[in-house]
Amino acid sequence: MKKSVLGILAGAALMISMASCGEKLLTEEQVQAEITKGFDAGKAAVEQEMSAKCDAEFEGRVTAEVDRLKAEFQAAAPAQ
Repeated sequence: MKKSVLGILAGAALMISMASCGEKLLTEEQVQAEITKGFDAGKAAVEQEMSAKCDAEFEGRVTAEVDRLKAEFQAAAPAQ
């Protein structure tokens, strides 16, 4: 009997809570604003990540290119 009463009360509470939510539909402008906001946030995060990656790898790339050019120069110098 207790379980039946508790089940009915829980069901009623669930129904009331679901009924109070209601549908909250967005207008087309609100949808576009949410999409733009999400895109801009993602874009900023990607730009920040890629900038940090580029900064971290920059010196290594420059050193590798300088070493390559030095080796190329030294290989061409004795031939002349």
